[in-house]
Amino acid sequence: MKKIFYMIVFLMLGTLGNLSAQITLFKGTFDEALKKAQQEKKDLFVDFFAEWCGPCKMMASEVFTQKEVGEFFNNRFICVQVDVDTQENKDIAKRYNVTALPTMVFISRVGKELRRVQGSVPAESLIKEAKIATGEELSFEQLYEKYKKKKNDLDVQQQLLIEAPAFIATQQGYNQQKWGTRIESLFPEYLKNKKIENMANEADFLVLTMYHRAASKEDPIFDYLAQNYQKFAKEIGKDNVARYLVSLNNTYIIQLCKKGDLNYKKRLERVNGDLKDVYSEFSFGNLSVQNALTLLADATYSLHRHDENTFFKKMDAYFAGKGDKTELNDYFQPLQDIAVVYEGKLSENAYRRCINWIAKALTFDNVGASNRTRLLMMMGDCLKNTGDNAKAKQSYNQAFLASVQIENKMEMQQLQQGIQQSLQGL
Repeated sequence: MKKIFYMIVFLMLGTLGNLSAQITLFKGTFDEALKKAQQEKKDLFVDFFAEWCGPCKMMASEVFTQKEVGEFFNNRFICVQVDVDTQENKDIAKRYNVTALPTMVFISRVGKELRRVQGSVPAESLIKEAKIATGEELSFEQLYEKYKKKKNDLDVQQQLLIEAPAFIATQQGYNQQKWGTRIESLFPEYLKNKKIENMANEADFLVLTMYHRAASKEDPIFDYLAQNYQKFAKEIGKDNVARYLVSLNNTYIIQLCKKGDLNYKKRLERVNGDLKDVYSEFSFGNLSVQNALTLLADATYSLHRHDENTFFKKMDAYFAGKGDKTELNDYFQPLQDIAVVYEGKLSENAYRRCINWIAKALTFDNVGASNRTRLLMMMGDCLKNTGDNAKAKQSYNQAFLASVQIENKMEMQQLQQGIQQSLQGL
């Protein structure tokens, strides 16, 4: 009996421990919470919400309940939720200019706004915003002011580059453009001062992946990383470095193919040359990496030369060689490419061959509502252009049914409008 009693107590303590780790919400009005903050010499964290707000519920159930969030906020803030739909809270919502939900506002104990967060954010972002509100960390604007005073401080430059995308995403109009221009000019400055040979660490590699894009001609950064692949792989991780280099090299191959530049073949030669170790972890069924990429590159080159027969021949050889390792995107990407290049005006033979690819793509378990809708719309277009309006109508109707499962309502509505237009055109 005692054993059962102790077990129950243990389980209860464990449950209470989990509950105490989350944000403790003050039970009372906004004014009462502000008074308590003054008494305890803390600031206020206010979660403005509404019962109908899905993102608000997500923040409350998935972010506020996390241990690290609870520990940080409970030690520094009186936390309170304010329902903007109740009559007694309308003046408070107006006072703090709450125009969208969720809005979370950090407020000093005298009622002055310190900082705000709009929209749902992950736990680490919310904690960072809280640290800025309490003065434990600099805001992005403050960090930039520090950079202007100490332009040779590489640590500040690095931090700015890493934090910039998240900050710029919160800006609008002119401010977004202004900050984007500032950061774009900062990267070459940082690269020049830090030097690529000193960037074999996780933070600097992140900066490279964020800001170093494919060059129009020579790319000394790519070449240096390729020559020093083992050094970077040791410090950062083989998979991360390999995927970055493969992505860049493949981008260069595609760019050359699209331009009709046969130098894409020289890029392909590097796959079995200085990039052999980089590509070593990639598999293409029964095809070697070299053969697989050559087939894809030749197909892309042919497509952009409007050599329809060679395009299909190369792609079919790729599918046959990859066998049961073929993935959804292996079909989806060339279907999108041919639609763009030919602007939806293919030969009847091409439409029939696309129908075969679409049918195979739809057999994958991981298609998802959005891709399934798009594939069925493509199928409808192909069937319509081969004269089979009855099956085209059936495919468009199936696309409409699939679209209902799309979570992004704006995307769903746009696709449904396209489907309805296609049905009207039959």
